[in-house]
Amino acid sequence: MEEIKNQYSETFDSYIRNVDDQELKGVLLKLKNEMRKPDTSWEIIKTVLQSLLNKNKETLIEILPLILK
Repeated sequence: MEEIKNQYSETFDSYIRNVDDQELKGVLLKLKNEMRKPDTSWEIIKTVLQSLLNKNKETLIEILPLILK
């Protein structure tokens, strides 16, 4: 399980590193950080995902497979 978590992290981190838009990168980093918290709530994740949808729908579609693994 830990290996899968690390693999996800590297893939999502790589995606984030390749984003040029700083505002978009900030939203992705917020999502990554919230998902790593053991006690995060769905409401927080949902709010960040909604923000990402409003900012750039294509990016949301691209990262969904990365975060659903």
